[in-house]
Amino acid sequence: MTSTVTRDAASATATAPAGADAPRRRRRPRGTWLLLLAPVLAFDAVLFLTPLGKLVAASTHGHAYQRVLKDPLVSRSLLNTFEISALSTLATVVLGYLLAVVIWRRGPLARVVLFALVLLPFWTGVLVKNFAWAVLLQDNGLVNTALQGLGITDAPLALLHNRFAVVLGMVHYLLPYAVFPIFAALAAIDDRLELAARSLGAGEASVFRRIILPLTVPGVSAAGLLVFIISTGFFITPVVLGGPGDMMIANQIDFYARQLTDFAGASALALLLTVIVSVLVAVYQRILRAGGEYEAH
Repeated sequence: MTSTVTRDAASATATAPAGADAPRRRRRPRGTWLLLLAPVLAFDAVLFLTPLGKLVAASTHGHAYQRVLKDPLVSRSLLNTFEISALSTLATVVLGYLLAVVIWRRGPLARVVLFALVLLPFWTGVLVKNFAWAVLLQDNGLVNTALQGLGITDAPLALLHNRFAVVLGMVHYLLPYAVFPIFAALAAIDDRLELAARSLGAGEASVFRRIILPLTVPGVSAAGLLVFIISTGFFITPVVLGGPGDMMIANQIDFYARQLTDFAGASALALLLTVIVSVLVAVYQRILRAGGEYEAH
């Protein structure tokens, strides 16, 4: 009788739901994610939102927006900013893509050496790099001396204090920002795709056009966006390497703040640049998203 009762109890325990005796899970209170994000939000508020709010408050004094928008130097500086930024972005992305492909095709040791060379601009101050380019590009500098010594030119070329020098200095600084996103996209490509394409008779150009290039579009777009945003805020490079006609909006903001002591006008210019760049970034992302949806269909 006892064995029968024991068997019945054991069978009842075995057939009971698996989670019947398990402790109930505690439900997380609502708003926990806000507590987790609180340090990040506080950090962002102190270092970004507070200065931005002060800029907005300062720009509302003395009809600052009307004054800066009527200044012809401001419109010219804005045009210079976006022209130089576009040229620098295009050159940086193209060179960054080529360099990323070269690094991607090399072995581990060669990659380490090439990455170290790419990171060299980060190890040198921007002011030092600009003055180094000024020394190289001046009339009696190394570049003009070498060109004349080789008989390529009879007189020094105007390589300094023009837009070419500004773009060259900016590309030198911005190149790592393009190499790493593009290399990350290249490294994510499955090697078997290229092997399969070659086994089907595809050549180098066809493999690049049909496989490598489409799969690296996200990296290229990220590199272009990052480089463009950074290039719009350049200040030292146009001063050292550029001429009077190559001043960018950051130089104009400095002129309003230091020379004219017009902090309201400088704040208005800074906010105008922020709004314009934000709109361009939103349009750029919308175009990329539309292109991705079109390819998906």
